[in-house]
Amino acid sequence: MGNFNSFIDNLDMDFWHEICAKNGKLCHYKKGEFFVQQGDVIRYMGIVKEGYFKYVVTDSKGNEHITGLVLPGTFVGDYLSTTKKIPCMTSIVAATNVEVLACNCEVLNIVFNENRELHQQLSDLLFHDVYKRYLDMHRLSPKERYIALLKRCPDILQSISIKEIASFLNVTPTYLSRIRKEITFENK
Repeated sequence: MGNFNSFIDNLDMDFWHEICAKNGKLCHYKKGEFFVQQGDVIRYMGIVKEGYFKYVVTDSKGNEHITGLVLPGTFVGDYLSTTKKIPCMTSIVAATNVEVLACNCEVLNIVFNENRELHQQLSDLLFHDVYKRYLDMHRLSPKERYIALLKRCPDILQSISIKEIASFLNVTPTYLSRIRKEITFENK
């Protein structure tokens, strides 16, 4: 599957895998368990081996919204909470049973203190990724956002539920089904 989080394309993931392998431990999360809850300061970051996590925020009416996903082979964590030691603004929840090679966030902070250029690179990449998503919410229609997601991750529908994809795209599952049907008929 393509990288859901495009900032990963510009990182040396072998370097990060090695850090987690050297300093971390394999942890298991059952579906629905929290990696970190909104309002807590994160203690671990890691590389997902199997399964996936979702980043979730709750609106004023108590409805949950998915703001991000972490698929196998990529980072799970909260950059601001790790580097600034502030509470997380989202919860990170196991969407399936998940295996993650988890490493104490202090290890990441030591790496960043030793290599400020690497710290700046990750910060810039994360900012660019989030800013692009923000702009896409305003400049692209839901259909265009869905098509862009499928281009980036063509196999995503084999792993992620329609309900979760709809939440990430900020549309209802019914509306996403209409978009999917429309695309199917356009391609015939």
